[in-house]
Amino acid sequence: MGAPRSRTPNEPGARDIAGALYPDLDSVAWIPSDDADVFRLSFTSGREPRILKMATHGIPAVWREIGAFPAMRRLGIPEVLAFEHTSDDLPDLGIDFHITHELANPQQASRAMAELWINDRARALDVAHWLGDCTRRIESLDWRRVPRANSPQRSAEIGAQWRTPQCRQLLARPDCPAWARTFIDRVSETLSRPEAFDSFGGWGGELLRARDGRFVLIDWPGLGAAPRGSLAALALEILLRFGAADPAPLAERFFAAWVPAGLDQSRLEDLRLWWTHGILWWAGLNLSLGADSDADLTGVYAAAWHSLENDDPVSWLSRDAAATAP
Repeated sequence: MGAPRSRTPNEPGARDIAGALYPDLDSVAWIPSDDADVFRLSFTSGREPRILKMATHGIPAVWREIGAFPAMRRLGIPEVLAFEHTSDDLPDLGIDFHITHELANPQQASRAMAELWINDRARALDVAHWLGDCTRRIESLDWRRVPRANSPQRSAEIGAQWRTPQCRQLLARPDCPAWARTFIDRVSETLSRPEAFDSFGGWGGELLRARDGRFVLIDWPGLGAAPRGSLAALALEILLRFGAADPAPLAERFFAAWVPAGLDQSRLEDLRLWWTHGILWWAGLNLSLGADSDADLTGVYAAAWHSLENDDPVSWLSRDAAATAP
């Protein structure tokens, strides 16, 4: 899905770009990344560090972000990266890149969420509300108004590429229950139809944090048309990063902003499908990445079955919170 992190980064290219734009450039440090060459730029002056992201290995992530993010910001999604420079500023170099101010990395952002729940629960609840509101605004985007966004047809192709290997891992196991096989077949059939991609999404779940406390959404491997409920299921899972023993108050604030009129049956079924899909997909991915083929998946199947049989999404989240508690 991405370029191997063991590759040799294009540091000479990074120095060429940064040196052409910043006369006070001091150092260029590589940050391992799956879909691009990413570098931290530091300076001899008092300038704050910047982050340079360059295209690599034919992966179009940077090219797509350069086209999509400015449009998304204009359309009411300020939570994506704002560029200081892009390859439009140095077109003769022939490489897609963008440069942004440095923000706190995903690990620091996750720690900040957990610390908020411990030290400032009112603020944590506000963040949960923001996440629900942000999800609602992103879902409402029309992919045709976002340059370089994936079309429904292309999103269906990408979905098949990401889904099929993980599903095969589960279906090949003798312990895969009949209901799970039926569910996997149902999801595969749904995702084979471009008309099912009538929402917007493709976010991978990574967050950065600005100095003023705002969170910024990064990592958009599937940016564009997406199935209804897929983005909301991912956003709901993000609430687990608060580390709350009882995530119900967080979930309530999330839903109040995501669906102000209430969670109707149609929305519930969309959310249920993608929450359950996520549980099974991650299990399949772990197997694909070399996990013990004899691993006991009883807990995985129990969690997936619970979400299929219970109509309260808070109970899905509470079950996961209990499973990850220290």
